[in-house]
Amino acid sequence: MEKYREYLEQQKSASTAAKKDDSSKKKAGSGKEKEVPEPEVGADTPEEVEVAPKKKTREEKQQEHLVRIEKTLIACALGIATGIIAFLVISPLQVEGLNSYTILALLIMIAGIVAQRHIFMLLRLGSQKMGAKDWLYQGFMTFAFWFITWTLLLTQGA
Repeated sequence: MEKYREYLEQQKSASTAAKKDDSSKKKAGSGKEKEVPEPEVGADTPEEVEVAPKKKTREEKQQEHLVRIEKTLIACALGIATGIIAFLVISPLQVEGLNSYTILALLIMIAGIVAQRHIFMLLRLGSQKMGAKDWLYQGFMTFAFWFITWTLLLTQGA
């Protein structure tokens, strides 16, 4: 709490110094410029205080990069696995357009996407930090590899 108060004091002193610099520049000018008051940072509202993001070290960046690669590999592997499972469960003769068998294959692929979250939790890859954009990426990678694998297996005999 003391560090936070010191930070607020530094911000107040920096803003007052900036105001003094602005007012001295305006006095040196023609005087026609309007003075715009800057909002003061209150001690009771920590949301208004902008904290600079912590710079990451090279090792932290490498670790995050490896985690992203692991997540992508898991999505690719699950896509391939669900494509193989869909091929084994559904006979190629039954696949004609959009019918109940192709919907079953889609459900198998969706199960692979859902399983990713549990795999990430087991491997402690930070699934809680992932947003909608991240899950959309993971789902698309699984879908793409499922579709490619299943299509290649279905056209194998043709």
